[in-house]
Amino acid sequence: MIGLSALFTFGQKIDEKLPSWEDVYEFFGMAEEIEKGEVYDQPFTMSFLDVGQGSATLIHCKDPDFTMLVDTGEQGNDGVIQDELKRVGSKRLDYVVLTHPHSDHVGSFPELAKSNLSIKNVMLPLLDLDRLGEDTALYRVILGSIRSSGAKIVTAKPGKRLVFDAKRSNKKVTVEVLGPIGDKDRQTDNLNNRSIFIKISYGDVSVLLTGDGEYAEEMDVIEWLNSEEGKASGVTGQATILVAGHHGSYSSSSRRFLAVVKPRYGIISCAKDNDFGHPHDSVLENFKDVNARTYRTDELGTIVIGTDGKTLVN
Repeated sequence: MIGLSALFTFGQKIDEKLPSWEDVYEFFGMAEEIEKGEVYDQPFTMSFLDVGQGSATLIHCKDPDFTMLVDTGEQGNDGVIQDELKRVGSKRLDYVVLTHPHSDHVGSFPELAKSNLSIKNVMLPLLDLDRLGEDTALYRVILGSIRSSGAKIVTAKPGKRLVFDAKRSNKKVTVEVLGPIGDKDRQTDNLNNRSIFIKISYGDVSVLLTGDGEYAEEMDVIEWLNSEEGKASGVTGQATILVAGHHGSYSSSSRRFLAVVKPRYGIISCAKDNDFGHPHDSVLENFKDVNARTYRTDELGTIVIGTDGKTLVN
């Protein structure tokens, strides 16, 4: 109580204004909990789906009417995605973002493409198709499924920005691409580091997803953000929520990257008792070090967070 009193006194002396609860949490090194509420009543929802040892995130906004799916999980998870689409009341996907061609991120796309869903655009990373190795066959199936769905292919390029304006308010949804960096000649055998880094914002709330991007790609993105091109784009790395790269592996969510993103919350998508030991303790510590509270699908199942652009509810 003495420390709390000191903080309030300090806040009043500096600018005659009481500190916010965010200031209090930061002062005491505590991560802020998300408020409890009717999540689907919120104008903007983020559904971090429980697809086992994989990743799939559904973004839905009521106004503007916008729905985006980032990755699809392993084959067989199309039902999980379809069920969540019913909950948010959408029968179409304006954008599907397939971060990189590994089956735990794109495996359910062919089934979705065969369904009665309307898929308008599919965003893909720039890849050298001749250097995909064992992932070649899967990626050819994905490309064929995109063609059969009638969706338009959009290539992810850092600095790309999509803006969707509301009809009944001054709110908007902004989608920004931060990676992968460079042309396909930068592709290595590690396709994790060709993952799309994508940030979606609504009001003051934003979520950043990085696929399986590892430390090398995180550093590439930081370098690009600090470059003349990056600064001119207006894109920033800061985000309210960060979906931990590579399911909470020590290969990703580095201290340096988290210091740039400054997330208040971390989402970890992984299977219970998975063979990889995800999430790794070092990653949980990294999130703790930046005062971010973590939520895990292996413990909670599907995690749905709603917002009015300011307050988060769960």
